[in-house]
Amino acid sequence: MKVVLEEIEGAVARLIPDDGSEPIHIAVQSLPVESELGDVFEIDYQRRDNQTAPQLTLLPNEKSERMARMKAKREALLKKTKQQQQDNNG
Repeated sequence: MKVVLEEIEGAVARLIPDDGSEPIHIAVQSLPVESELGDVFEIDYQRRDNQTAPQLTLLPNEKSERMARMKAKREALLKKTKQQQQDNNG
């Protein structure tokens, strides 16, 4: 499952799943080194010593690809809004 690192508060990191399910809270020490807000990870759970631990794998291109898609959507919306304003005024 893909998750986005949304917030770090103290020793707890909040991950938001792409599937819209509830946020996942994990210990900051479970994050890969140099993780940044907005990073996208694949999360799996592994069993170790009778405990289930999250295993995060950074998806390095996913963040930039998502940012590019959001930018394109914003630009298209802005263009559409400007065109509607011109049509209404012209």
